[in-house]
Amino acid sequence: MKPSILIGIVASNSRSYEQVLRSAEQDLADATERQMRLEQDILTRLRSIATLQLEHAPSLQQEVVQALQERQQAQAQLRQQLLEVERGIAQSMQTSHSLQEQLDALDQQAREQLAQDPVYVDLMQQLEQATAANQEALTGYAEIRQECADKLPLFRRNPIYYFLRDRDFGTEQYRHGPISRWLDAWLARQVNYAGNRSNELSLLNMQQRNEALQAERDAQIAALSETTGAQLADAQRQAGMAPLLEEQKALYKHQVGTKQQANDIHQQLQAFTQNQDPHYLRARQWITDQLQAKSIEQLLEDVKKTPSTADDQIAAQLQTLYPQVSGVEQTLVEARKTHTLAQEAYDRAKELERSLRTDFYRDNGYQYRTSLGIERLLADYMVRDVTLGYIVGTIREHRELVPRVAVSSSSSYSSRDSSWSSSSSSSSSSSSSSSSSSGGGYSSSGSSGGGGFSTSDSF
Repeated sequence: MKPSILIGIVASNSRSYEQVLRSAEQDLADATERQMRLEQDILTRLRSIATLQLEHAPSLQQEVVQALQERQQAQAQLRQQLLEVERGIAQSMQTSHSLQEQLDALDQQAREQLAQDPVYVDLMQQLEQATAANQEALTGYAEIRQECADKLPLFRRNPIYYFLRDRDFGTEQYRHGPISRWLDAWLARQVNYAGNRSNELSLLNMQQRNEALQAERDAQIAALSETTGAQLADAQRQAGMAPLLEEQKALYKHQVGTKQQANDIHQQLQAFTQNQDPHYLRARQWITDQLQAKSIEQLLEDVKKTPSTADDQIAAQLQTLYPQVSGVEQTLVEARKTHTLAQEAYDRAKELERSLRTDFYRDNGYQYRTSLGIERLLADYMVRDVTLGYIVGTIREHRELVPRVAVSSSSSYSSRDSSWSSSSSSSSSSSSSSSSSSGGGYSSSGSSGGGGFSTSDSF
């Protein structure tokens, strides 16, 4: 699977959850508006009941109606703008997909041309063998590195041993009088200085050789990668990829700009979802002013106590509206809950997309094995069966270098196997050399740490 396909699947997953989120935002905004319109309708009827002594303020009533209309229009305008921007993004993505297909075709053409170059083929085989040998050696390298990291600090923790080592005891640089020599020799016997010094030097030599061998392997891979990469880049230029790559770069820059536009509109719509837009705040304040420090529920309860028979008709109308208040509030609660869940799911999807939209995962020099099963992984990730770290790690594990040369002939395979055997032998020889060079350091009198710091029994 190519990186563009992987990123496309992950981006499509984000867009699907974004659509769910936008729908939840619209439902929440609609529920909020229904609540305010119902409150204003009830207030209009309540104002007709004299005993409630609500101030007759037609201007406030009109302001509420106008604010709600303006709120509805503002949201509709923003959503229309968002729709147009998203259409542009969709068209841009289609263009990007088509462009990527052209680039992939030219890239394949360049690789097939290089497959006819024996020098390039030989270098690529060397690179593959060096990479495989390095992969095989990594476990041993890590084990030796950890062993040295665990054992070497122990030698610095014994003050007597550290004192003698600091005085160059047992070396040609050691220059002290007879008494000091006698005392130092006695101390050396107590801490098994000769054996421990041999162990420490063996560990240091093993550490140095281990790092040198790994650096040598890394340098070989880097040099081969640079050489073959330069040859591939030259072949890609000759195939005509350069202008398309520039076009792709410009298109990507355009996509970033349009996506930022979409994000800005989303931020403005979020103010409506959170009831922080100026239209809602004005309408809410005007309704509060009309209520005169009472809630709708309190006023409806007061209606039941009014003694005037003239108010019976209005009271009857309000009795039919009263259940709607609870219904609208319940709808609002459910809409908020749905929106919260949709927001969390969208954030989770975008977090994964952002994690993968890096040069590392988008590098066309690599591909992803089909055994990855990205669709199943995505489904598990979105229901929180797996973590972000797990899915990213799994994707990384399934990442492999795109074969720059397709080796198909039996003679090529035979040659490659022969070289591989030689490489493996060399690697094993290096590992054996490291082990043998440290063997003497691991055998010391009274030592139970396999080459670590030890003391004699008399101490």
